[in-house]
Amino acid sequence: MMNASSPARQILPPRWFGGGKLFRSLILLCACAHGSAFADPVTSQKVALTRPAAVSSLTATVPIPVPAEPVLQSPLVRVADGRLLAPDIARIVNRGELVVAMLKTDNPPFFSEKNGELSGTDVDLARLIGKELGVPVRFDRSPETYDSVAETVANGQADLGISRLAKTLKRGQIVHFSSTYMRLGHALLIHRVRFAELSGGRPPPQVLRNFTGKISVIASSSWEEFGRRNFPNAKIIPYPSWPAAVAAVKKGDVVAAYRDELEVMAILRRDPSLALTLRTVTFNDLESSLSMMIGVRDATLLSFVNEVIAQRPDKPTVASVLKLMN
Repeated sequence: MMNASSPARQILPPRWFGGGKLFRSLILLCACAHGSAFADPVTSQKVALTRPAAVSSLTATVPIPVPAEPVLQSPLVRVADGRLLAPDIARIVNRGELVVAMLKTDNPPFFSEKNGELSGTDVDLARLIGKELGVPVRFDRSPETYDSVAETVANGQADLGISRLAKTLKRGQIVHFSSTYMRLGHALLIHRVRFAELSGGRPPPQVLRNFTGKISVIASSSWEEFGRRNFPNAKIIPYPSWPAAVAAVKKGDVVAAYRDELEVMAILRRDPSLALTLRTVTFNDLESSLSMMIGVRDATLLSFVNEVIAQRPDKPTVASVLKLMN
């Protein structure tokens, strides 16, 4: 700190710095760095300055190059005739045939073989799908049970499965179901004497709601699952075939046999004398939805099959199938 007696510090004139040029340059540089106005030490004029481009570029946003979007490859597959098709459809077209799993045991009028020729309503539907795909149909009749038809499709050994198959929770875990192509009501074929013993004078509807007797069903079929669900208090006994299940109720080994209305009513229609010992009961609130089985990876084939079912002109009904069974 200076006191009054201290000599004043001498401020050197601009010429001490080379005629003021160096001093002026320093002032200019400081002012430019701050982007502010200053008084020129030589001309005493106030000059407004901005940062040089080289300095300003340090704080500017540097554009980040955006990578080009990858070119997506088509998921479609080109087949021999040049068409682009979904992979599951292309697999069938390139193979040259549609493989359809079908139960080994005949089940007319849905599917049966006579004189080496396979026919029936299920056969017609499978062939219609093959026709729309432009390939012939090969039926694989190695499955010995209804469930094994679905398993054959699930394992990739067949493209489709059809055999009067109903939608069940068990099958729904391994295959896709097509749209329903026919609905059948549920029915019981009842042994009159055994049922009377079980009822103990109670009204039949009350007995059926809490059925506790033995019921025969086809083994490894939808009727095993339906029986346990719809008659939880009954004892469900599987038999290897429908004739065996019917024979059990005729003999009185079981109180009733459980299947769809077509087969149950057909028993008494073929042999009216059985009405003396047997009777039928149908359920208006229970039905079996028949559908085709499709592999879990074949989404396009599933959509295609559903569209064929929706567009086909002749849709089977209980009445039309009953005429074929006569």
